[in-house]
Amino acid sequence: MTSDQPTEAEVRLPSPPGMLRRALAAHPLAVDVFIVVWYFIGCGIGLFLDFAGAGVVVAADDSGGIAVPLYVQWPLLPLTLLRMLAVGAALLLRRRFPMTGLVVTTLALFGEQGMQGLANSVAVLFLLYAVPVYRSVRAGWVGYGIALVGSLIVYALDLGQPDIGYTGTPADVVSGDPAYAMSVAQAVGIGIMTAFWYLAIVMLGINLGNRRRYLEAIIDRAHQLARERDQMARLAVAEERSRIAREMHDIVAHSVSVMIALSEGASRTVQAAPEAAADAMQRSAETGRTALAEMRRLLGALTGPEEIGAELAPQPGLGDLPALVQGFRDAGLDVALETSGGGLGDRGQELAVYRVVQEALTNVLRYAGAGARAEVRVLDSSEKAVVEVRDHGRLPGVTGPTSGIGSGRGLAGLAERVRVFGGSIESGPVAAHEGRGWRVLATFPVNLAARGETQQAGAATGARGPSEEETA
Repeated sequence: MTSDQPTEAEVRLPSPPGMLRRALAAHPLAVDVFIVVWYFIGCGIGLFLDFAGAGVVVAADDSGGIAVPLYVQWPLLPLTLLRMLAVGAALLLRRRFPMTGLVVTTLALFGEQGMQGLANSVAVLFLLYAVPVYRSVRAGWVGYGIALVGSLIVYALDLGQPDIGYTGTPADVVSGDPAYAMSVAQAVGIGIMTAFWYLAIVMLGINLGNRRRYLEAIIDRAHQLARERDQMARLAVAEERSRIAREMHDIVAHSVSVMIALSEGASRTVQAAPEAAADAMQRSAETGRTALAEMRRLLGALTGPEEIGAELAPQPGLGDLPALVQGFRDAGLDVALETSGGGLGDRGQELAVYRVVQEALTNVLRYAGAGARAEVRVLDSSEKAVVEVRDHGRLPGVTGPTSGIGSGRGLAGLAERVRVFGGSIESGPVAAHEGRGWRVLATFPVNLAARGETQQAGAATGARGPSEEETA
């Protein structure tokens, strides 16, 4: 029997395209540190340009002292350093807290910062891109509004005429530096360009974020399907094991109970009727051989015909009930069989009916003992099939030969068999007004399609007439 468990190659997903993309995805912390390092490098370049004369505000005395950018003068220097560290932390944690980082970098745009404002503007773009990628589309549009409104406020604070003689105060870190103010037309133009630029970044982030989430959903679904397939395989194995256990129980319990009953009967009659004792032992041996043959067939189905060369044989059905009942009669039971109907047509249902009768009579032999009287009725109607096995209890003075050795799986296995076909089963002592004993009552719904096919096949066989082998 081959294994139903999936192999590792069957569930392994293909690698995502792009060697560089896979390398970056495998080391996210390294990428974030790389971005933060380049942010600080950009701040350093901006400071160098400001010292070289490209800054917007300098502080120099009339005697021609060294020009120093305003944002690195005291008391603005600590605020500048704090702003750099805050933006660096926002970039480092942009995957976990993109919205918070976007708010921090947007606030970092306010105030005097010279050429370092370019590095902060680029940081805003990184955080604006990260919001829809690592959060959601709605969060991306919210982040777009925050970044755009913050930038427009910064531009509005720069409106007015330039004042070259202004030297700046510590309040400029919040309000901006009017020494390099813009006109209204310039502010409007830059605001429109900023809106379109931010929109492009947000759309890019939304597109890549949706693709990222879509791929994650597909991968998660693939793993879920693989887990479901594994679970279904394990359930199938468990169900097959349960079925095999029921078959083994039915075979062993029936055969062993019959063999014990025959052996005990032979031991009691070996001196008074040696021929009858020998016949009982012979039937016991035949029962054992039959049980071995059935077990070999069952094991052959498990391990394959190449390992155990068991002969194939059809599963028993309604037509085998007389032989089954006769075997119990030989074991000492007084069994009456009553059947009606033309057969169920479904071999699986017929096997279940056979096993119900076999298990019920085995229990009669086990607990009621030899000489007990039992009736078996298999009534087949157009809508349902009813199987009833009823005994009348143990005869006076008779001790059950196999009492107390039941496994407890018999009735549970029968209930599972019947449930598979949508039927029901009841078992229990007979009502007091009906006498003594035990009753097993099972009901099966009739498979009309299977019955019709069986009847059509029988009619076609009858129409063709006997074959050459039959006439021979």
